[in-house]
Amino acid sequence: MGKDEQELEYYRAVEDLFAELRGVPHTLSPKDFQLLRTWWRDGVALAAVVSGVTEVFARRRERGEADPVVSLGYCRHAVKRQAAHVAEMRVGTATDQEAGADEQVRAEVTRLDELLARAESMQRSERPAVAKVIALARRQLTAAIELPVSEVDAYLFALETTLLEGCYHALAHDEMIELDRGCRKVAESAAGDDAAAERVSRTHRDREIRRRLGLPRLELA
Repeated sequence: MGKDEQELEYYRAVEDLFAELRGVPHTLSPKDFQLLRTWWRDGVALAAVVSGVTEVFARRRERGEADPVVSLGYCRHAVKRQAAHVAEMRVGTATDQEAGADEQVRAEVTRLDELLARAESMQRSERPAVAKVIALARRQLTAAIELPVSEVDAYLFALETTLLEGCYHALAHDEMIELDRGCRKVAESAAGDDAAAERVSRTHRDREIRRRLGLPRLELA
């Protein structure tokens, strides 16, 4: 893949991620594309962008903020923080042990990609919108190889959060309603306050989405 194609793929991956997290189709504004171009030219790893953007959405969801994130610019501080952290972790020469760990990460990423490819294939005819979400996750998965070994687990967790959220929004309306009904029933049976009930509901939803769609847990073995 040439440099121009890599740049376009970088832009496409971030735009698709942003739309997936919002749960609705979304086209980045010219101002957001300028920010994205700056990240590319500054060598900000795609993994840092994914982690930063996902972090912003996750924090807003935890706080119960209903207003949507409408601009990539809202995520710029989180992305800058993630990029600085990745750069800091990359400083110095890798030891033989770290090099071996990198090879292990590559093997694990390959394994997870194969499992996601299987899930994508299974959903392609019955749930084509879900298959597209899984395909996007596969493209973003390869960015884990760019990261220091110590950062891979956190990146995979962020990617899995994005994948499950995207798959949920890609379900057919009737299936989504049925899934929500089951989540409410589970949450109602759980003791605790509203926040605890919400955590129980989301945990049940994520587990059920994995089961229905044949999705693996995105974590290092």
